Amino acid sequence: MQPINESLSVRGGHLFIEECDSAELAKQFGTPLFVVSESHLRSNLRRYKSAFQMCWPEGQVRIMPALKANPVLAVRQVLSDEGCGCDVFGPGELEGALRGGVSPGDISVNGSIKDRSIIHRAIDLGARIVLDSPRELKLCEEEAAKLNKVAKVMFRIKPFMSELETKSDFVPDLDIREMTQLIKYGVPTSEVLDMGPLAIELPHIDPVGVHVHMGRHSKKMEVWQSWVRHCVLLTKRLSGLMEGWVPREIDFGGGFPSFPDRDTDVTVQGYEGPSLEEYAKGITDSFRAAMHEVSLDPTGITIEVEPGRGLHCDTGVHLTTVRNIKEETENRPRKWVELDTSEVFLAVPGFNDEPPFDLVFANKADQPMTITADLVGQTCNAELLFNQVSTPSLAVNDVVALLNTGSYIEPMAANFNALPRPGTVLVRGESAELVKRHETVDEVFARDIIPDRLASAEV
Repeated sequence: MQPINESLSVRGGHLFIEECDSAELAKQFGTPLFVVSESHLRSNLRRYKSAFQMCWPEGQVRIMPALKANPVLAVRQVLSDEGCGCDVFGPGELEGALRGGVSPGDISVNGSIKDRSIIHRAIDLGARIVLDSPRELKLCEEEAAKLNKVAKVMFRIKPFMSELETKSDFVPDLDIREMTQLIKYGVPTSEVLDMGPLAIELPHIDPVGVHVHMGRHSKKMEVWQSWVRHCVLLTKRLSGLMEGWVPREIDFGGGFPSFPDRDTDVTVQGYEGPSLEEYAKGITDSFRAAMHEVSLDPTGITIEVEPGRGLHCDTGVHLTTVRNIKEETENRPRKWVELDTSEVFLAVPGFNDEPPFDLVFANKADQPMTITADLVGQTCNAELLFNQVSTPSLAVNDVVALLNTGSYIEPMAANFNALPRPGTVLVRGESAELVKRHETVDEVFARDIIPDRLASAEV
């Protein structure tokens, strides 16, 4: 057996996901297909819990993965079984979290332009509301009063890392300190400083904490240390305006790199970064030191973190089948291997000079790479998924596995060319269960309405 990662190995020339032969999964469930390793997911989560709990004896640690990273309900249920909270954006994700077994008290309702209906429901459920604007504070007070309840709220603040000149891994031309300010999320500092004193006066508002989110801008520890310190500095300013208020909960957001750091949306990859355990120590040490610096007591404060890609990325595999092979031997010699997946299922561009994913030829994993070919998708787009890569001698019905597709891939799938979106299988040991079925053509067109005047019109 040749291990690839915690859940993947090559055995007898075939790729196995836990104890399941991926080529057999492709035959049983059909392709294109997303596959998630349940055991790997649980292991990643427990590693996050252990790392932060070890470093934060002063209070509790809550892991709050954002639902957006992988919104498949069975996957979310696995995290709920492990005692995980959930960060949601909008009413759809709130519903998804509830259906995925998350306790309402462990849900943070995040996002911009929240309307009365989602605020009302969140308060009624007992979920926390992460305020993104002064308007939302007013709505929370009004809706909580209607319900005769108290709304638990967090201020989503925008720390300004004034001394930091590090460029973003997302957009290498821009400073991280500028990107975290120009992005729309969070209450502008000039507004949140007015909101704080108002919040403690409102009878139906309980300001439980602060929330920040930077995103996957950098693996460098000094970026995270600056982020945490400036979060505390801004919190101290709020505290001074709020009669010495100290948050009971602080959420430092997500943006942790995945363990393989092979995410398709990150431009700058490949450089060394801290381990998860080193991140946990760096963040908690910085928080502790900054709190003492501003004379705030950190004892009893709950720390929250929101791993998305860091939790899910390497737990997922995408299986696709070779449907046709074409070759040009005149003019511009080239070979094309046509797959039944698509760029629109994988959230990648139509032209990829570099392979967007690591890949394994699932039923020919031990065969020599003797061919050079393009691996292309099935829509009428360019679909150059893999440009001139080495492959074994391939045939129709061979299976290709794209690795590290567990986060931000499946939820981005679209219906271009009226293609039904792929299903998802959850693997645990030798067991494989369909947890999200393949979409049908009828479902692709289910929202369309042809007015009677058009349907009955004579051509």
